[in-house]
Amino acid sequence: MPIEGFDYKQFATDLSTQAVELVPKDFDEFQREYVVKTLVNFASLAGEAISNDAEAGFNAEQAILLTQIIAEWSFHKSVDLIRSGIQPEYWDGVMQKIAFTIFDIGKQSIKQNLPQDQILELIEHHVIQAYQAALDELQQRGIIDEELKEQAEKQNNLNQLMEEVEAQQEAEREAQAQQEAQQTQQAQGGAPAAQVQMPAGDKKAFKLASLALLLRTLSQDKVSSILNKFNPQDAQLVIQYMQMPDLNQRVDANTAIQCLKEIKTSLPSKNSTSPSQLVYRIRNALKNSTREKVEVMIRNERLNVKKFVTSALQGELYELPPKVSNIIAQHIECSV
Repeated sequence: MPIEGFDYKQFATDLSTQAVELVPKDFDEFQREYVVKTLVNFASLAGEAISNDAEAGFNAEQAILLTQIIAEWSFHKSVDLIRSGIQPEYWDGVMQKIAFTIFDIGKQSIKQNLPQDQILELIEHHVIQAYQAALDELQQRGIIDEELKEQAEKQNNLNQLMEEVEAQQEAEREAQAQQEAQQTQQAQGGAPAAQVQMPAGDKKAFKLASLALLLRTLSQDKVSSILNKFNPQDAQLVIQYMQMPDLNQRVDANTAIQCLKEIKTSLPSKNSTSPSQLVYRIRNALKNSTREKVEVMIRNERLNVKKFVTSALQGELYELPPKVSNIIAQHIECSV
């Protein structure tokens, strides 16, 4: 019987609409259609099977979770297969093994009421095994050689997609910072900027004013790069201080030097993206959050983001590109 609140046909259609925007731009029409159709087919089959399985007794949230997992892995592994160089006539066989594995493991895990992080971990483990077993079988049948098998094993669309998202976000931050810096330069050369009061005795204000004094001597690109390391409120305040015509008269040179030294020591270092530091940042940010609250927070995130967060809570690091990991950590820190 149908599951209340779960229309598997509409859900599969919604997922396919999202997938269309994520298919690699270099794919031809046949490849693009294969990725989207594979996702829709397996999501629909899974959704229908869950809806008709009265014994499983899934609610809408559980049905959505399993269907989404199958859809996302279908998307990523079909992209990996296309990039592997394996001939198209063998793609369906590999994808069927993966989809059936996900459905079986996911269904049993949900019925056992396992935490979502454990479900994702189990499924990922078995997806990797199923993909590897399918490649081994193709090699044993003489369909692919060792070189092609190794090429297929190296494909990882999941990480590649995250790197692209990170690059886009970084470009957007850079563009915003450049726009703010440009507005600052225009204000300095044009109409008088609004006066900003520096609270007497406010050490933080003097630090930011000292930084503004230094930034006046740097190029726009340098200004943007430095301001990107500050939170938006502080960055905006620095820009406002840069617009003050009498700033150099308000900040004592010796005080400015000392303030700049203190700022330098407080800026994020490369160590902030080290594995141990990333795990610490996630655990520290979520130390007062219940498991239920964390699961709600990451419910709509992609599978590898969920895995990254849940692994960090267990003191482990799920491997992602450092910049991507840092962005996720920053997002979590700002969300709690």
